[in-house]
Amino acid sequence: MTVVYYPLIVHRASEGFIAAFPDIPGCTSTGATVMEAVRNAGDALTGRIRVSAGFYEEIPSPSLLDEVSGGPVGEEVARVLVPVEVD
Repeated sequence: MTVVYYPLIVHRASEGFIAAFPDIPGCTSTGATVMEAVRNAGDALTGRIRVSAGFYEEIPSPSLLDEVSGGPVGEEVARVLVPVEVD
């Protein structure tokens, strides 16, 4: 197994925070705090990678953290790299 790091962008939401992986459309999470949103996002990413691998779907390569767009979701509050194991 190889560990790769996917960029995650966290935005302030009306209640709490929302985190999204720009390289993995639809792979998002929420949390009452930034830390909770990031932790939940790690779980979401791991699950998404496992499901994709189980269906032999191609897993997108991660972008560089500084090259991803935050999108128009709201105020961006954090960018982090989230590790995940891939085959």
